[in-house]
Amino acid sequence: MLIVKRTYIHKTNMSYIATARAAAYRTFCDTANKSASSLRFESFITWLIIANLFALVLERIPAFYVGYEDSYDLFDRLSIYIFTAEYALRLFAASGDPRFAGKRFATLRHALTPFALIDALVIIPYWLQMLGLINLDLRVLRALRLLRLLKLLRDIVPAVSAFRRANAGRTARQKVYALMNETPTSGRLHQQVDFIFILFIITSVIAVFLETVPTIYEPLKNEFHYFDLLTIFIFTVEYLLRLYSAPEGAVEDSENSSSRWAWAKRPSSLIDLIAILPFYLQFLITVDLRFIRVLRVLRILKLTRYNTAISTFVSVMKRERAAFMSAMFIVVLITILSAAIVYTVEHPVQPDKFDTMVRALYWAVITLASVGYGDITPVTHIGQAFTMVLSLLGIGIVALPAGILGSAFSDQLHQQREQMIHDIEEALEDGVLSKEEEEKLEQERIRLHIPEKQFALMKSRAMLRHAADFSIEKVVHTAATDINRLRETLKALPADEVFAEIRKLNLPESEQAALRVLLN
Repeated sequence: MLIVKRTYIHKTNMSYIATARAAAYRTFCDTANKSASSLRFESFITWLIIANLFALVLERIPAFYVGYEDSYDLFDRLSIYIFTAEYALRLFAASGDPRFAGKRFATLRHALTPFALIDALVIIPYWLQMLGLINLDLRVLRALRLLRLLKLLRDIVPAVSAFRRANAGRTARQKVYALMNETPTSGRLHQQVDFIFILFIITSVIAVFLETVPTIYEPLKNEFHYFDLLTIFIFTVEYLLRLYSAPEGAVEDSENSSSRWAWAKRPSSLIDLIAILPFYLQFLITVDLRFIRVLRVLRILKLTRYNTAISTFVSVMKRERAAFMSAMFIVVLITILSAAIVYTVEHPVQPDKFDTMVRALYWAVITLASVGYGDITPVTHIGQAFTMVLSLLGIGIVALPAGILGSAFSDQLHQQREQMIHDIEEALEDGVLSKEEEEKLEQERIRLHIPEKQFALMKSRAMLRHAADFSIEKVVHTAATDINRLRETLKALPADEVFAEIRKLNLPESEQAALRVLLN
């Protein structure tokens, strides 16, 4: 009896442990099914790895490192503790992985996978060093810390596999287009590629500014040079890939050369060209380094490709052009009149400061904008009184164009979402969403940068409204039409092959029988 009771307790405990392992896998490791908590956990680990890379670079700069050694050491320790906890958590949740479900030694099987070996390689040298089992040189430890970048492969490799499956059977150019542009078959790999481009854009612009700081530039002179070469290489490859795949995004029956030329003339394409052109120009002609630095800063404009704010802003400006121009006309009129009046009053008293009408115009703009630098100020009673009036006017008048644009911008976003809902309802007129309609709606969602959850909510609401107005008679009629169309399609195929394919399907017998009926 005691043995039976102990066996029961043991099975119960094992059941609890198995449930906990499965829950841990779903919560922290199940990125394949887009678990929200798993994606957040993966994102946190990714940003921690990137932060470690930046910390490694900053340690080379005395201005940022000397005096803060303890803080860097604490950050490195915390990173190792987190990576160790992540490794232990993944080992614990290994039996919840579908790859090892129901298999013996699931933890050992997971520990021998390439990603688990990389995780172990990242943390083991640190613990061996701390326990005094090995004594590694500082340069070796710094090189081993770079291995943390390999942990990023955990997210990249599955994305590559998913991309290959989604684009199987497509041409190389179509695959490149799906990789460089968000399409229904782009998947997570496109998002990762975009993230890499965005990271290099932001980092390269920051590098341009940091190069002007001697205390930062001198210790990292070589690193800055090689990083700029790497940036140019990545941006050049990006430009060539987009140029190569441009015909896939063009209208049908257009020639490759004409579609590529049309793509090259787009504003976003010209920005991409400007981002790399200075580097190649310096080999052909003598170019002022200050001019090259300004052009390098223009790389920040590449971010407009990843945000629809600019296109929305242009649409708002076109729509509200009349109201905006009226407001700007009032601002310009008051500015010019104010400059003329103050110049007339102050020039005789302060000929050194209000020496020209242009200087008075500068004062009027600064005062009307409610900035008031104080480098030029009226001293006469009339000039000071006029300054007070102009400052009060500036609070309302200068804010008028901003108010017009802000209101129109909000209204434009609302209209875009309303149009999206209209498109969904229009696609639902026949009661179902076809694959083509789904792809078209998905492309529109991507263009408007509408989150997937919000898009799903839009579709569910549209379907509910449509279902309320959709009569039973129409549903039956639509279903009958689809069945007739399916019957004609099946009858056009060899019956023996169709029967064989039906038997291969993992469908209930009733559904297989229904398909066989359509062939009779």
